[in-house]
This record gives sequence, C-alpha cells and structure tokens, in this order.
Amino acid sequence: MKVKLKNSLGLVGFVCASLWFGSCRSEDGFTVYKTTAEEGLSTTPVTFELPEQAIDTLTKNVFIRLRNDNTYPYANIFLIARLTAGGERITQDTLEYAMAAPDGKWLGTGFTEIKESKLWWKEGVVFPKARPLTISIAHAVRNNGVAEGVSMLKGIIAVGISIEDQ
Repeated sequence: MKVKLKNSLGLVGFVCASLWFGSCRSEDGFTVYKTTAEEGLSTTPVTFELPEQAIDTLTKNVFIRLRNDNTYPYANIFLIARLTAGGERITQDTLEYAMAAPDGKWLGTGFTEIKESKLWWKEGVVFPKARPLTISIAHAVRNNGVAEGVSMLKGIIAVGISIEDQ
C-alpha cells in the first residue's frame, strides 16, 4: 500500500509522534527514558522507580539504554548501575561499554545524528518483594591521567532502562 504525504511536515510529525509514544513502552516488556540536562549526564544518579507491571514472578533481563548525539567526546562510557529494594542495595556494578567503533562510527542504532544504544546489564533477574524497587545509573568517566572524574558528560541526551522477559 502506497501512502502519499502532501508535505514533509506531516512526515516529520508522524515520525516525532511515533518516537514519543514508543519511547515508554516495549512489546517485550517495560522501557522508560529520562532526558538529561542540556550540559549532559551528571555524576548524580538518574533514578527509575519500577512499576509493578514491569516486574512479576517471571525471570527478567535488564538493559541500560543511552541516547547520544555527535557531541559525545568519547569512544566508550563507564556507568555505575545500582538496584535497590526497600531502600537496601541489592546489587551495584561498574560497567564499561563501547560507544564507537575504532573508525569513530557510533555503534548505536538510528538514522539521524542521535544514536540509541541498548546495553546489557543483568540476565535472569528475579526481583525481590521489598518495595520500592529502584534502578539508578550514573556515569564514572575520567580523562586519562586525571584523578577527578568528568562532572558533566556532554552528548548523552537520555538515559533509560528496559526490563524484558527472559
């Protein structure tokens, strides 16, 4: 079936609406994003409270999602991801992910300058019964030879999580 649009504004509106409505749901589970400040991702954690419909007695896989643009200055990223239940830390990991290939091309998906990366975090998670359940994500990037970390990570425009059936 061929669809003819009268102007490009209609196509742009359709694409924007599709991205907006698709950003918080996933056919395979639960996905949510939070946009970062214009300066980028801070070392202050971005926290997600998990709704009941995202977690049940089934075994789940947990992914971290990042959206970056061309201003991101590094080929990789270091993240600290933490799961808490009822205020108690269940697990915390320091993670490193590649963001670009050796030739400098972004590894994420997307057809504009914004790329989306779906990064594996945990496999086979059975969430505890204690509530609230939260996942927090912060960056831990440092420049080579500098002890103090980067305070604001420019180019990371959104951080998200996905919880999917195993």
